[in-house]
Amino acid sequence: MKNKQLVIRKFSNEIHEAAVIIENSIPKLSSKEVLVKNMYIGINALYDRELYRGNVPYIQMKFPYVFGVESVGEVIAIGKQVKHLKKGDAVSTVKVGTAYQQYQVIPESEGISIPEATPEYLTLNPTGVSAYLALKKVAELKPKETIVVSAAAGGLGHIVVQLAKQKECHVIAICGTEQKVALLKTLNCCDRIINHRDEDVATILDTEYASKIDVGFDSVGRHIFDTFLKNLAPLGRLVISGIATEINEGKFQEIKAPRVYESIYWKGASVRCFMNHLFKEEHSEARNILYKQYENKELQIKVDTTIFTGIEAIMDASEYLLQGRSCGKVVVAL
Repeated sequence: MKNKQLVIRKFSNEIHEAAVIIENSIPKLSSKEVLVKNMYIGINALYDRELYRGNVPYIQMKFPYVFGVESVGEVIAIGKQVKHLKKGDAVSTVKVGTAYQQYQVIPESEGISIPEATPEYLTLNPTGVSAYLALKKVAELKPKETIVVSAAAGGLGHIVVQLAKQKECHVIAICGTEQKVALLKTLNCCDRIINHRDEDVATILDTEYASKIDVGFDSVGRHIFDTFLKNLAPLGRLVISGIATEINEGKFQEIKAPRVYESIYWKGASVRCFMNHLFKEEHSEARNILYKQYENKELQIKVDTTIFTGIEAIMDASEYLLQGRSCGKVVVAL
């Protein structure tokens, strides 16, 4: 049996130049390993692009390098000493350098049991986990605070706004198309939705929320970062969960301005960054909470409705996401 994989073969600015599909034999299982047939894989186009550009400092890759982070699938074979998983079990896997392939051989300890291998459970882990932990551990979001979220209709953002509303917060959601506005309205949790193509974000925040933002949750950067920072409330927290604009441009913008503390010192405000892997010990508890909320219909999970199927579709799905067209989590079915 052959395993079709999408691998990085060389560094390049373009995925079609950097990546290629290959086929390899599936390795023989050791006694404590399981073989998983991937059913759905999640697309993290911005992170992937930094990988195939060679810009992720903590990843030392050897070519060819299988990339992708999260998947859900079915256990189809187990080693002799596997104790907890069995054939037919649905599992979630989250590990850098693993997902973009049809099959995975993993230690039993890396297979996370889930009720079924669906795009929704794929979105909950790790994207939902990131939303939960970023708000709890980094934003330290408190009940009835005011929070503004950029890219609010994306895989991460649409969960952030719901979790914020669970704390009875005033939620401001920023997005860029009418389709995304419609998605956010279905969540019934946003007090103010700003389509940045129709309204100027800076003007709205300056006039309606001047010095009233307790938490800015930003994955865009540049002008959004500046606007959130300007309007932080006393003791406000600006959480950086991504820097999409900088990455899209290929380099960081160089600016001449006072250092950031000039604008936040007198407010006692702060700028903080979230990285999921730094909170690994918290993942299990976060997953259990989110799974329960989803199963109790307390949390909606939105998966982009555009259909991508097969390893061959990963590059198209990546470009689709980079073009800003996604509503919810972008997933490829295998």
